[in-house]
Amino acid sequence: MDRRAVSGLLLTAQTPMENLTDHFRGPRVQLRGSDAVYLLVGLGGLILLLWLLSVLINWQEHGCRRPSPVRLFFRLSRAHRLGWTEIWLLWRLARSQRLSEPARVFLEPDRFDAAPFSGALRRRAQLEHLKAKLFAEPEPGISGSAPEDRVGTPLPPVAPTPRLRL
Repeated sequence: MDRRAVSGLLLTAQTPMENLTDHFRGPRVQLRGSDAVYLLVGLGGLILLLWLLSVLINWQEHGCRRPSPVRLFFRLSRAHRLGWTEIWLLWRLARSQRLSEPARVFLEPDRFDAAPFSGALRRRAQLEHLKAKLFAEPEPGISGSAPEDRVGTPLPPVAPTPRLRL
């Protein structure tokens, strides 16, 4: 630093930090109501942005692993190679029976018989076709074939897994 600048600072007896804060002190400083509103809106926006980022990070870490009944329904529909009209009909069947897990229509063939909109002949025929497609018995020679040929066959029973009490 220049000697004159150092001597000038010593003579005025002000630190550099005091020089920076001079603008915020004295009679020139006036806080208006609109400034306070802008400050609160900015602070609220910052808090909202941080919250959205935490939700996004939490969803990326845990959201994809969490089981979803709707996601299971659509994965089963895709595994059975169903068309959109068939998926829509199955979805309406599950909703009409107020199932909390719509994928149950893939497990319980009796759901097709208790369809409340059975008055429409066309829908009844489509439901019967879907039931036959989903719950058809495999032909005797198909048991050793590829898994994609065995779509719709029942799985062997699975023993329940024990749950630990916390």
